[in-house]
Amino acid sequence: MRRKVQKHIDKLFKDFLEEIEKDFEVEIEEDEPVFPIEVVCKMAHLPYWTLRSIIKEGIIKPKKVGKKKMLFSKEDIKKVECIKYLMNKKGINIKGIKVFFEISGEI
Repeated sequence: MRRKVQKHIDKLFKDFLEEIEKDFEVEIEEDEPVFPIEVVCKMAHLPYWTLRSIIKEGIIKPKKVGKKKMLFSKEDIKKVECIKYLMNKKGINIKGIKVFFEISGEI
């Protein structure tokens, strides 16, 4: 009897969570800068200094908020993933990636 009650509670909880996900889904525009640099580093599995170097080269231009804070959009994160691919899989350094994006008209 106890196991049956627990299964029923588990199903109710699961249904509740699914309903909440649908009702409270947040839409973020692709170009809306909302992610701080620390979050982007975690999402992309990149060291902080690497992302700072990419920004310094002008490959990615996050929106500046205040004197020090930078916010990134989903588009920026996709570009970071592309840069990471070029660095890790193709062996291209940051200067080479900058040339790549300049030729492609991305920067």
